[in-house]
Amino acid sequence: MFVLSPSVEVGAWGETVLRTLQTQGLADVVSVVAPGHHTDPKARLGVSKSLLSFMQYFFPEQSKVFDLSTLSDQLNTVRMLSEGKPRDVRWRQGRSWILGESVDWVGGNLAVTGVVRGVQFSPNRLVHLPNYGDFQVLKVRYSALYIPLS
Repeated sequence: MFVLSPSVEVGAWGETVLRTLQTQGLADVVSVVAPGHHTDPKARLGVSKSLLSFMQYFFPEQSKVFDLSTLSDQLNTVRMLSEGKPRDVRWRQGRSWILGESVDWVGGNLAVTGVVRGVQFSPNRLVHLPNYGDFQVLKVRYSALYIPLS
């Protein structure tokens, strides 16, 4: 949920945060206008249209910015948050990743123990470690226990 101000514009730092979140991949986004700001009802419509346009630049699927100063929008916001289903993160759909349980140095090599998530893990591809770079896999050992989900 993004809480927006009806009177203060989003600055450069806020745009950087939105771009960072956008590249990481988010579930469904709900944008709301913070309550407690008394604005003219005619100006409120223009402000909410402007905020919607701003949020649609980052999240095109955004359909409405809820104004929490009205009861109906409060109820609709709660409904969206409680009934919404998170969507899959796009960058994970075609990649595998490891949910690491332990990390050790064995003979000068990094040994990662964990659970592979996503598509099948290929030892022929490079592995990316954030902040360290890409590395070739030396070997992969799979557990003997494998229970397929039906």
